[in-house]
Amino acid sequence: MIYSAAFLFCLIFAPLLASLRGWKPAALFFAVAAVYAVLGAFNFAQIQISLSQVREAETAYHDTYYVVSHGHFLLNIGIAMAVFGAITWMQTHFGAMRYPTLTKILFWVLHVALIGSTSFKGVFAFFLPKSRRYIDYQEFMETYVLISTWSGFLSQAALLGLLCLLLWSVTAKWLAR
Repeated sequence: MIYSAAFLFCLIFAPLLASLRGWKPAALFFAVAAVYAVLGAFNFAQIQISLSQVREAETAYHDTYYVVSHGHFLLNIGIAMAVFGAITWMQTHFGAMRYPTLTKILFWVLHVALIGSTSFKGVFAFFLPKSRRYIDYQEFMETYVLISTWSGFLSQAALLGLLCLLLWSVTAKWLAR
């Protein structure tokens, strides 16, 4: 519970601090990438420690989804954010950044949508019972799944928007030569 709350706090506080200080769009991506990387590595370590405490006689715990680390989700998102940070830094460095405000807006849309589709699940893992069958889930889960699904769609749209903006900026810079 404390881990998930700290994770969500860091995910919101790090880019917000960078944004309030007036840093370039690349800093927003790098701030979030650092949070995802650190907490993803922490998640891997936490699962390995808990697995080392399970005795070999308790084989039922070794094959369940209760012990699967989802740190790879965090690390993958961190890598993607670092790549976008490097791309936006290169755009800024070489003068191809045409729309920094639009880049920041698309960053926030992508970031909030990623929190809604992936990171928000960790908080509910502590509050909701872990049912093994679909039919056993509470009715609240329908709303949660809808939020998660629409957040996923929104993150894909923001990702596509960032890629199109990147291509537009590079093409405009190249044609202006």
